[in-house]
Amino acid sequence: MHGGDVERSMLSQSEFGVTTVVGVRPKEVSTRSYKGKPDRYFLIRYGRESQTINEGVGFSSEGIDAKYASTVRAEIVKNIRLGTGCQSLAEKRALESKRQTEELVRREAQKRKNMPFDKLAVKYIEWAKGEKKSWKDDQSLYLNHIKSALGNIPIKDISMIHLEKLKRGLQLKKGRYGKKLSDATIKHCLVLIRQIFNRAISWGMYEGTNPITATARENKKFLKIADNKRERFLSREEADLLLDELKNRSQQLHDICQLSLYTGLRMGEIFNLNWNDIDLEHENISIKDPKSGESRNAYITPPLSKLFQRIKDKVSTPQPLSKLLQKIKGNASKANGLVFKSSNGKKIREISNVFNRVTEKLGLNENVTDQRDKVVAHTLRHTFASWLAMQGEPIITIQKLMGHSNIEMTLRYAHLSPSHERTAVEKLARGNRNKVVNLKTKN
Repeated sequence: MHGGDVERSMLSQSEFGVTTVVGVRPKEVSTRSYKGKPDRYFLIRYGRESQTINEGVGFSSEGIDAKYASTVRAEIVKNIRLGTGCQSLAEKRALESKRQTEELVRREAQKRKNMPFDKLAVKYIEWAKGEKKSWKDDQSLYLNHIKSALGNIPIKDISMIHLEKLKRGLQLKKGRYGKKLSDATIKHCLVLIRQIFNRAISWGMYEGTNPITATARENKKFLKIADNKRERFLSREEADLLLDELKNRSQQLHDICQLSLYTGLRMGEIFNLNWNDIDLEHENISIKDPKSGESRNAYITPPLSKLFQRIKDKVSTPQPLSKLLQKIKGNASKANGLVFKSSNGKKIREISNVFNRVTEKLGLNENVTDQRDKVVAHTLRHTFASWLAMQGEPIITIQKLMGHSNIEMTLRYAHLSPSHERTAVEKLARGNRNKVVNLKTKN
């Protein structure tokens, strides 16, 4: 409690004594003690604009004495005479309070600036858990590819030199199975850093330009990646050969690939399929939480109906009790309803390398050096869309079946059937000169 507050609540003017110090009046307060004696409260008195002002300075227990009170009074009287500075103790206290607040804000800002990137990233991922379906992807990218390079650097110090160094390091880094990181993965890392800084700005934890944005402005190629769109798709004959050979090697791998080829499902979507998603009666597959973020349906054609029925019958086949108990013990409850499972009964994480061995045996990638032209598991999805385009299906239909978030992604298939375009142009050129078309006009 400030002196002025005490004066109003506890003390009256008549209770103050007199000192030899001009303009300073003390008062013993019996309700407070200091060093075994009643505490002393000091008041200063001065004139301002023809009025007598009384203001409390404080208690002896707060370090206040008559000399200090006199110094405060002398400063105020001087300021009143010169017309400068604080001209009351209340003004002085308000100014000091403002200074302390500003200092606190400055220290907090400095503290935020010195915050290591790791602390900000952890906060972002915690936020993403409740806001983004892909938060696990963000967490994996950060922990595996970003943390070691930027985690310990204060966010205020992260600049173009750090980010370009990170990108070069990622371009040289090898992931699982000794393969280099894809350009898309590298870009996802950089975009994630940009998202983290954008969120920090909105949280008031970072001031200034997003360093990813600043770097991309200076280096136009920083966020650009090579065109990795696949042009290769399978012919009907190649697809039949591939499925036949896969069936000889692995029935489950054959089923996974046939499902992708006839529905356009991504491998991740197939691995996530649960029996609750399969409606054999209405010939429908429900695809939940896909990459685009919007759930969609795929359709079960006769070959796929047989496929699912066969798998379902196999799952329902009675098994020895010991084998059932072993599966129950080893499987996570969440995995029990999966349509396709790994050898240990859990969710499949990636396509079997048997696929690569089969494509090699069939010579589908013979003399192919450009990765975009190689037959991989994703080629099956690409083939599904390509066949639809070649049979003349509308682009908007293909977009919905593929689950593309925007039609730009689907337009890449528009050129896959130049023979249809040529037929249309040739038909126009030939024309039908014997046919007369009457154009009716309104009078």
